[in-house]
This record gives sequence, structure tokens and C-alpha cells, in this order.
Amino acid sequence: MQYRVQLFSWTPRQGVQQVGRVIDTNAPSAKLAVLALLNLPLDEAGAPKNLAARVWQPDGDEKADCACFYYH
Repeated sequence: MQYRVQLFSWTPRQGVQQVGRVIDTNAPSAKLAVLALLNLPLDEAGAPKNLAARVWQPDGDEKADCACFYYH
């Protein structure tokens, strides 16, 4: 399936900022789409290390219907 991935970082001082651009990728699942990009451990909750990813399917471009993962 095709997915769009958007990476974010944040700090208390600067808030949330997009890292780079939206990336189109093919993968069997949303989580594997993110893992293939940076190959870092992921979780769906918890205390992240200031880096997160939002993943959605491009049909309709509904970012509200997305999965979020946090790098640890």
C-alpha cells in the first residue's frame, strides 16, 4: 500500500516543527512505512525522544485519519 509520512520534532521552547517534507512510500503497513525510513525503534505511546511520525494513505488526503508513532 502507498503511505505518506510526515516527521515532527518538538521542544518545550520551540514547540512542534515539521522535519523535512512529506515522504511518499510503499509498505505493507503504516508502521513499516515509518520503520523503513529511519530504522529506529517505534511505539504508539509513551515518552518519545522529541521525534514523531504521522502516517496516512494518500487517497483523499485525509490527514485526520492517520496513525502516529513515536521514536524511542
